[in-house]
Amino acid sequence: MIKITYDNKFNTKLVLDLEGKAKSKELELLLEKKLFSAKQGEIFVNVNLNREGTVYLALEKGLDGCHDKIRTAGFNLAKKLVQEKVSKINLDCKEEDPKLVSTLIQGILYSNYNFDKYKTTKLDKEEIEVSLLNAPKALKDKIKELEVVINGVNIARDFVNTRAIDLYPESYANEIVKLFKGSKVKVEVYDKKQIEELGMHALLAVGSGSDKEPRFVVMKYFGNSETDKHITFVGKGLTYDSGGYDLKPGKSMFDMYDDMAGSAAVVGAIKAISDMKLKANVVAVTGLVENLISGHAYKNGDIISSMKGSTIEIGSTDAEGRLTLADTIYYAATKLNSTHIIELSTLTGSVGVAFGSDIVGAIANDDDFYSKVFEAGKHVGELNWRLPITDTLKEAVKGEFADLRNSIPGGAGVITAGIFLEHFSEGVPFVHLDIASTANGGAKRYYAAGATGVGVRTLYKLVASNFCK
Repeated sequence: MIKITYDNKFNTKLVLDLEGKAKSKELELLLEKKLFSAKQGEIFVNVNLNREGTVYLALEKGLDGCHDKIRTAGFNLAKKLVQEKVSKINLDCKEEDPKLVSTLIQGILYSNYNFDKYKTTKLDKEEIEVSLLNAPKALKDKIKELEVVINGVNIARDFVNTRAIDLYPESYANEIVKLFKGSKVKVEVYDKKQIEELGMHALLAVGSGSDKEPRFVVMKYFGNSETDKHITFVGKGLTYDSGGYDLKPGKSMFDMYDDMAGSAAVVGAIKAISDMKLKANVVAVTGLVENLISGHAYKNGDIISSMKGSTIEIGSTDAEGRLTLADTIYYAATKLNSTHIIELSTLTGSVGVAFGSDIVGAIANDDDFYSKVFEAGKHVGELNWRLPITDTLKEAVKGEFADLRNSIPGGAGVITAGIFLEHFSEGVPFVHLDIASTANGGAKRYYAAGATGVGVRTLYKLVASNFCK
């Protein structure tokens, strides 16, 4: 576990070498003997048996637009300090770019995450102190903010990594209530009967095959007392998705405990916003259900209704997320004073075909709102890319025997799913982010294997930069 402190002087120092900027006789000798090449991200540890000395970290010049390279370097540096048993180290910030240092620290802080909930033997966590010398107040404030946001990310990761046997609608709702106890976030939990009274027929249809009853959760944070208008976060909350009667293959079903990653992201984001006491108003909503098979389950070919009243022809019970979101988005648009709605969901496999595992797919009905979402994602290293809406694809979403259909053959699945969801936004500026290929996976860059917590940082940055008083 690495903690960041200030002005504690140790006998081991970290030197950032920006392509030879940090000149010293020792560095010149290391370069001459080719023990250190000063390539981006390279680390050289030159310490004695007491683990005292110098640790060199090489960084390229001109990394302003490549924050992920700096974050990754910080993550790898942290792992190296653990490996080399360097427990205390200084970084003198006097002549360093504060932006570079804060981004490096972000990567270091990401290294602390470890999901060992199900391990009977817990890993020993080495205590490492990185003390920043001569850090200006602005840098200290930024690092405090990073710690709060990363805590929100890690809360989301823990929720996503928890298996469905333990995290189901009722237990998840209870955990959300527990998380915000004593905070400025007010949590309302609706049970099945209350959901029925709201007329959320689409959400109820998805949960009809499970013995676990659905929940609908509303989280309200009002940091600006001058108005009750707010931006609303919507998150998909499928705590498990078997595909229903359109049953997934076993391999595809294995990690469907992560189908609530959109929900986890909005929970983690509103937690960070609350903890930072931002002067903004934010509401987060999520419908929590399991999509399973039983004699009560909805079926391919069924026609169901929705909270809006629009009827939906079920082309596939495995296109269930958009059904739960239809009611959730409509609730946000009509029952709340939402000025904007941003929704996150692990919605389509096709988003990974289009963008791979690093880029989030986006659909939007408002250019100005989307530009803010794009800039927020770009800034924090969670790039999203907008796809076009065409009249042809709008027509494709219309049903033959109902108003809409939830599964549209012929490709463009990311877009048609977004068009379906936009139908329920009632003209409120709306952005849909498909995180299906970015929410979970193997270790990469500054993420350990498992959930990434994608979306938390984008949502936080979006609010901090655009919706604060």
